[in-house]
Amino acid sequence: MVIVQDIATPRLQNYLEFVRDPIAFFTRVQPLGDVISLKTGISPTFVVNSPEAIREILIRQDQSFVKGRTTTVLQRTVGEGLLTTEGERHATQKKYIQPAFYKDVLECYAHAIIDETDKLVERLEHEQEVDIHTVMMRLTLSIITRTMFSTDVSAEEKELADAVTTTIEQSVKILFSPVIIPASVPTRTNLKHKEAIQTLEAMIDDVLIAAKEHPEWFEGSLLGMMRAVTDENGNRLPDKEVRDQMMTMLLAGHETTANLLGWLFAEIARHPEVERRLMEELETAQLVGNPFNWMRELPYIQQIIEEGLRLYPPAWLIYRELEEPVEMFGRSFKKGSTFMICPYAIHRNEEVFRDANSFDPNRFAAGNKYAPFSYFPFGGGSRSCIGSRFAMLEATLILAVLYKKFVFRNVRLQTPVPEPLISLRIKDGWPMKVEKRG
Repeated sequence: MVIVQDIATPRLQNYLEFVRDPIAFFTRVQPLGDVISLKTGISPTFVVNSPEAIREILIRQDQSFVKGRTTTVLQRTVGEGLLTTEGERHATQKKYIQPAFYKDVLECYAHAIIDETDKLVERLEHEQEVDIHTVMMRLTLSIITRTMFSTDVSAEEKELADAVTTTIEQSVKILFSPVIIPASVPTRTNLKHKEAIQTLEAMIDDVLIAAKEHPEWFEGSLLGMMRAVTDENGNRLPDKEVRDQMMTMLLAGHETTANLLGWLFAEIARHPEVERRLMEELETAQLVGNPFNWMRELPYIQQIIEEGLRLYPPAWLIYRELEEPVEMFGRSFKKGSTFMICPYAIHRNEEVFRDANSFDPNRFAAGNKYAPFSYFPFGGGSRSCIGSRFAMLEATLILAVLYKKFVFRNVRLQTPVPEPLISLRIKDGWPMKVEKRG
């Protein structure tokens, strides 16, 4: 049975701790109980820790919840795309986007992932030290635009990657602010945010024009699929909706994987045994034919990725807000109640994961299973990540291609520090030495 209990620390202390270091706050609160009331008065706020309670919110009572504050902030950037719509509209959008992630389409994407990573290999041949976060941001941006939009952005890769980073940083400032200032108010944050959005929209507008003039160029991509969608009256999707989905994919579809990969490179370099086993697997694997099939040959790399997703889930925090009063856990919750679920903290539950703070890919060896919602890096229920299979494929192929050619060494001796933005990245970047394999 799920138990709801009050937090012992004062409301102001909790708020200041949350704003100063949300990761530390949720990590402290995780062992305190199933559902913790933060005693916030008019707008009740709760931290949800138990898998049973998470299942209740994300699956059983899903229809009673919306994403709330998160949606309000993200709509400034992505409009009404899959990340921000609710209810029936969200279900409709998910239905027409889902085919872009079917197996036969992923098999085509695999070739593009390999090709873009090979281009990076050529550039790294001339580098001795790189910031791995920056490198992965640009690589995953080129992959998402090529696979989803059939577009080559190599000429403007840096500008677009910087715009995505600015958008994310400004969105987090708004999200964690006690008061959401309207986008029309010309504050410094709003102006920077607007400029970054305009940079991304300019690229999208150019692609949309090309898609209308040369639709054959975009067949097989998400953009091509969206342009073929019609409703019961034969009407196509409005340009604005297509634009919003493209913005959603730009933000959610590459930055999350880039951040995860940054953590993986850092952790592999910190664990020689993990690096050794990875290299052994690459030496013995039969990496021939369609790269999609390489997944079967690289189980240990996928264990590395799953352990990275456990320790550093890109979607580190999930917000849900009640749209109507609900009975749960033996008590009543009123409309507007907010529930915060932190996979980062929950994945560090010592009762589930022994020595939970250590990086150990063996946790995910064949046969090891974990209870639902004790490990859930891609969320759950109707809002689970639609691109989870794409993300696993992309990360696996990138690691395979790069470690075939190089070894990466950490420059800094200290442990990487997480920076909880929209996605979880390493604070202040992460420099690494690049060494060619003999």
